[in-house]
Formats: sequence, C-alpha cells, structure tokens
Amino acid sequence: MYVPGHDQHKLAKILTLQTKSDCIIIDCEDAVTDLMKDTARKNTRQFLRENYSKLQQREICLRINSVQSKYIQADIDYLLNEPVDCLFLPKVENVDDIKWLADTMKKRNVTPMNLAIYCESARSLFNLRDILTEAHKYENLLSPQAVVFGSDDFSGNLFLSSADVGIERTRDASELLYARQKLVTTCKLYKIQAIDMVYIDYNDLDGLKEQSLQGARMGFTGKQVIHPKQVPIVQQAFTPSAERIKWAQKLIASFEEHQKAGQGAFTFEGLMIDRPLLLQAQYILELSKAKQ
Repeated sequence: MYVPGHDQHKLAKILTLQTKSDCIIIDCEDAVTDLMKDTARKNTRQFLRENYSKLQQREICLRINSVQSKYIQADIDYLLNEPVDCLFLPKVENVDDIKWLADTMKKRNVTPMNLAIYCESARSLFNLRDILTEAHKYENLLSPQAVVFGSDDFSGNLFLSSADVGIERTRDASELLYARQKLVTTCKLYKIQAIDMVYIDYNDLDGLKEQSLQGARMGFTGKQVIHPKQVPIVQQAFTPSAERIKWAQKLIASFEEHQKAGQGAFTFEGLMIDRPLLLQAQYILELSKAKQ
C-alpha cells in the first residue's frame, strides 16, 4: 500500500491501521507534487527513524524518484541510508538506470538493500529481461526482489505529455493482457515476484476483487493498493483457499507414498500427476505459509 511521504497525517495512520497490508511503500515519487518533494524527504526520514522498529510485522519500503528525474540525487543523499526493507525504483527504462544507481551507491557507501523495479513503458517492457540480468550483477549491493507493473504510465493518456502506449483503459483490463502476462513470465524466469497494477477506483470493490483474482490466476504474487479498504480484498485473492491448501497437502502426501513404492507418475483424484503438478502443490503451501 502506498502512503505519500509529504502527508504527515497519512504517515501517522500507518501506526494505527486496523487492516495490515503486507508492505507499506512510503512514496516520494508520483504521489508527491514537485513543490512537496523536500517536505516528503524530511517527513519520510523522520518517520523511518522514529517508527521503523515498531513496524516489523510488515515490510516498510521506499519509492524514490526515477534515475532520469531531477530529484534522484537529493533522494539518495537524504534517504538511502535510512532503515527500509526494500527500495522501489520507478520508471526503469534500460540497463543504464540500474548501472547508474549501483555506481552511485558504491561511491557513497550506501548500505546494501533489496530492490523492486517498476516497468512503466513499452521500452521498459521490451528491455525487462536485460534490466533484470543487469540487476542480478549487483546482488551484493542491490538484491532484485520484484517487478512492479505501472499500468497507468504504461497505458498513457493522449492528453498528457508522458503518454506511452496510448491505451484506452477498460474495467476488465483486457487491453493490458499481453503486457501483464509478459511481465509475469519474465519475473518467473528470474524467480522474483511480479506485482500487479493498481485498481484506481478504490470505491469499486467488486471490480477490485475481479481484477485481483484475475492477477492471481495469471501468476502475479501481489497487487498494489492505494487505500486501506482495498487491502483485505487483495489479500484474500492472493491467499490460497482452504480447499486449495487441502488439495495440495493430499497431493504431496500421495506423491511421497508413491515415491516410497518406487513409482513415478501416478493418478490422484482423476488426474495424472507428475513433477509440474507437484511443484504447483508445493508452491501453494509455500504461499499459504507466507500469508500467515
């Protein structure tokens, strides 16, 4: 869940939220106007120093401005030695963005940290494999954990200068099917998380549920939210059901019995089971434990 760094009231609410999101991202980028960037940095640093240790039941992360922006240097100078669980780097277009960040961190002796990369343009999607290959070269400094799909920047708006693809958005997001599936597939190749797009209409909880379930079926491991009431719906969509967990437990137990008997593939509940389905069952159990 995103929280704008310039808003002290919303930052304070992180401590009292009844709905516990898995990850809080303090945002110094899109949620903050140009005039409030300095305020966002100051508020964010103060909040992290005073409250990070109180919030260890969830991840506390930081979204800085893009490498191509005029704000990135100040973000690094002011924030990158503060305690955070993961650095979120927006608008990563190519390998040069990763190289610049890594080189800058080396020069300034910044503490190594986890990294989440945003894919927000056609160029970024096209270059994503190269970007992740480059990021893994700096694992001792920047450990790649996830790719986040920035659907609004990716889609663009014909009335904005930042327009990218110029997609007309629909409620079912069918126009973004290719981009979402390509992003997930690339993330699976690199064994990192794929985080699905924001559902902007935070009052449309039925639409959020439908899109969250769709993303979970596609293979995304999580979804961005912008309002606390979105959190439980997204968490439920990405948490395996009790029936699914029971199915996975029974399948693994049956597999182990057949292994002891020296058998390979076997029949389970009318299905021929081999290694791919076993791995799927193991993934379901791992995911259910992670959501506890």
